[in-house]
Amino acid sequence: MAAAYLDPSLTHALNQGVKPRFSTGMERTPGALERILRVFHYFESSSEPCTWASNIRHGDSTDVRGIIQKIVDIHKVRCVSCFGLRLSHLRTGEVHWLHPDMGVSHVRERYEHSHPQDDWRYELRIRYLPKGFLNQFTEDQPTLNYFYHQVKSDYMMEIADQIDQDVALKLGCLEIRRFFKDMRGNGLYLMLYFNYKSLSLQAKSLRKLIQQTFKQFANLNDEQCILKFFEILSPIYRFDKECFKCALGSSWVISVELAIGPEEGISYLTDKGSNPTHLANFTQLQSIQFEERDKKGMLQLDVAGAPEPLTVTTTALNTAENMADLIDGYCRLVNGTSTSFIVRVQKEDVGTLDLKYCFPFSETDDYAEIIDEEDTYTMPSTRDYEIQRDRIELGRCIGEGQFGDVHQGIYICPENPALSVAIKTCKNCTSDSVREKFLQEALTMRQFDHPHIVKLIGVITENPVWIIMELCTLGELRSFLQIRKYSLDLASLILFSYQLSTALAYLESKRFVHRDIAARNVLVSSVDCVKLGDFGLSRYMEDSSYYKASKGKLPIKWMAPESINFRRFTSASDVWMFGVCMWEILMYGVKPFQGVKNNDVIGRIENGERLAMPPNCPPTLYSLMTKCWAYDPSKRPRFTELKGQLSTILAEEKAQQEERSRMEMRRQVPVSWDIGGSDEAPPKPSRPGYPSPRSSEGFYPSPQHMGQHNHYQMAGHSGPHGLLPVPSGMYLTQATGTVLDPHDSWNHCRAAQDHMWNPTVKLTTVLQKKSQTRAIVNSVAMLEAPLTQKSNRAAAVQQGEFLNNLSKICVGKFRILCDAHNHKYSL
Repeated sequence: MAAAYLDPSLTHALNQGVKPRFSTGMERTPGALERILRVFHYFESSSEPCTWASNIRHGDSTDVRGIIQKIVDIHKVRCVSCFGLRLSHLRTGEVHWLHPDMGVSHVRERYEHSHPQDDWRYELRIRYLPKGFLNQFTEDQPTLNYFYHQVKSDYMMEIADQIDQDVALKLGCLEIRRFFKDMRGNGLYLMLYFNYKSLSLQAKSLRKLIQQTFKQFANLNDEQCILKFFEILSPIYRFDKECFKCALGSSWVISVELAIGPEEGISYLTDKGSNPTHLANFTQLQSIQFEERDKKGMLQLDVAGAPEPLTVTTTALNTAENMADLIDGYCRLVNGTSTSFIVRVQKEDVGTLDLKYCFPFSETDDYAEIIDEEDTYTMPSTRDYEIQRDRIELGRCIGEGQFGDVHQGIYICPENPALSVAIKTCKNCTSDSVREKFLQEALTMRQFDHPHIVKLIGVITENPVWIIMELCTLGELRSFLQIRKYSLDLASLILFSYQLSTALAYLESKRFVHRDIAARNVLVSSVDCVKLGDFGLSRYMEDSSYYKASKGKLPIKWMAPESINFRRFTSASDVWMFGVCMWEILMYGVKPFQGVKNNDVIGRIENGERLAMPPNCPPTLYSLMTKCWAYDPSKRPRFTELKGQLSTILAEEKAQQEERSRMEMRRQVPVSWDIGGSDEAPPKPSRPGYPSPRSSEGFYPSPQHMGQHNHYQMAGHSGPHGLLPVPSGMYLTQATGTVLDPHDSWNHCRAAQDHMWNPTVKLTTVLQKKSQTRAIVNSVAMLEAPLTQKSNRAAAVQQGEFLNNLSKICVGKFRILCDAHNHKYSL
């Protein structure tokens, strides 16, 4: 019996001190001898196919993934994620699929304890197939050959004696052609002819059939024979999917055959003649759980967008476990991850502790429950920040946290005798686990020193446990935005976003993920300074890739799709949440996805729906938000890039704001026209020879219009626009007078000795009079009167030109007057 023994130097072992998941068997003493595991496979060798196997050395820390990796590495396989390890009992036919995270020692102790070691067979198989797997396998020849031998072996053992003779002939001829791959077609034909001459007369017809069938495949190469083999076999033997007899629901209500494969996803058939009914795709699955209930297996699948988990009942727990491993393998394959989606039920001495991954969407709450796979906490080392309780004066309650109330208080210290602080309290810290979880935030915060991150002051670790941090007097940003909605300008909102981006870029450099970036977790220190707080969900990424969460409530509507679906948190998922937080800020505290249930959010996101652009939001800023909401995490910008772009957007908005202010001031420049500070418009000079509206006090009209009175003054009634007439006493008696000619071109020339103004009158005295504007308006109103009395269109146009000329002359004369007195005014 031939076997391939791997070199001991190739032994797969995990790093020292690291234990695989589920490796809870007996511990071997350090320095114990390594054990050998014989694994059968379908990699070709010179021996008989039934003897193809490898002996793998393993230690106590070796897991199933390590065993698989060692074998496929020898044969240079690229599609490693398609392989799984199956354990079969030769006498009973019992089958167990071994999860990659299981420890090999634990597996052997678990199963070899009930049956002798020689009764078990470990077999490496291709179980998880990608879509279009044959096309992918043609680029990975070792995997294609392996899958061919595996399917051929299954075919010979399961259905070879049940298929049609014509199909059997074709498959047999293809194997002959593939086996003699170096022989030319004619040589193979002669070989078949002479070999079959030894057959009895009764086999003559069979010989002819083989020879005729072989002609169809004589010119095929090795790869073409394999692909033709799959093409012929696929209609009668579905080697690309696995089927399980089970029932949908928690009781035996609907008996179905559940089919799991790369094309259908998860579907079921109620009978052989019916069409499959699709249940879910692997990309929709969020978690998998199995357990034993009433001596039956129970499999629960959490599907994104489904109101409740999909429950499948099997006859035995082992069947449910094998189904869970298959679905988990497909989920890992399609999502390109090695992280399992299975949440194990932890058994206690009495009964079971149900720690299933639950997604209890509570309608539209900000947070929904996700339970952690691991519940290990280490007591934070906070002795350096320990504060004596008698130095703290506890004040009024200003908020509520996850573990208890938040109070305002005073910290009495030598540096600052009365430092205002915020105090987080813990209501139920009698339990060590609750106390440690509460102090986890302090352990995280003590590592940060940034102007836009809330600073930790200290802790009191004795019951009642307190966390003391700096006080941000203006409270949460969301409430601040809602209260000051009508006083905050756009530049302030962008400033807040920019400050948060600097804090998150700092966290990114420290390899921390915040996991709860929202306006409610941002505190306002002053009207132009915000700080990121609430680090209760923050985690350190040891491998700088991602953190997997599972326990506790999480903010579903703020989370990235990969966080909702697979509980994976990275800096890229923080970028998504920051985009939602920016949207909140631009919307003045409005929550995202208002009125949408938590379990509907992921469906909308996967359908391409995104939050709409807020009113008055700059297009460049909204474009930046949409980049943060890219479905593919690798396409989202990093915080360092966001910080730079937000700085540019902020500078542009401030420049535009300053320009708008300058333009507004130009339109509304307040000018004080007299000593008394009146806002009345400045006086305008009259036409030469026209009676000035100024009173006789220091103001002299043109001599040629002395004694001329305004028509509405003589009549004693208001003007056509309801303006009061100017008293006649304002003007000196004129010696002569003529009626103003409306057709006059107003191009009079004044004699050098005729002065418009009395040179002894100062300009300031002239500007003190407030009646000139009213007189000018009355005069213009008098000139407008003919327009209402004449119906002739030409006359109306002529009167309009007259008024236009009048206004120009008034402005021009006033500017000449101001220049004469070395004063410049801008109208």
